[in-house]
Amino acid sequence: MNDVPTNDLSTSGVEALLRLQAESFARADRALRGSWSTDRAMGPAELDAFLAEHVYCVLATTTGKGRPQARPVAFAVFRDAFWFATVEGGRLRNVQSTPWVSVVISEGDGDRHRMVAVDGPVTVTTDPPDGLLEHWEQRMGSHPAWAKAWIELRPDRLFSYSSA
Repeated sequence: MNDVPTNDLSTSGVEALLRLQAESFARADRALRGSWSTDRAMGPAELDAFLAEHVYCVLATTTGKGRPQARPVAFAVFRDAFWFATVEGGRLRNVQSTPWVSVVISEGDGDRHRMVAVDGPVTVTTDPPDGLLEHWEQRMGSHPAWAKAWIELRPDRLFSYSSA
């Protein structure tokens, strides 16, 4: 694996995520805004670097019985979407029956922590877009020959927090 993971967020991609974050905060209820205050939200450089530095997140799906299921999984940000490679199993069945997920990427504890939370609809494809496989290989250091499908998350909500 590379020493420094990469993402494929253009300046316009980071700006799109920041616009989504601003819209998300505007729609959020008072309780959420109290926990994730806008003055602690990440700016463009920090959000871009944070997403590039982290290769794993916790992806939450819903099982066929309506139960939440959260598991660590590798991700890549590619062309303004979050992408997940998946085997043919529970995660794939979950998003095929309930195409909505939540993602949390976090680091640190106590007075020094940062995190991003993303929610939104997903689509599943077996044919990743041009450039995604190359990007995945660069980011992860290996080809995902094991992937039976790709999950694309186009976020509906995004919140970030940095205690630094």
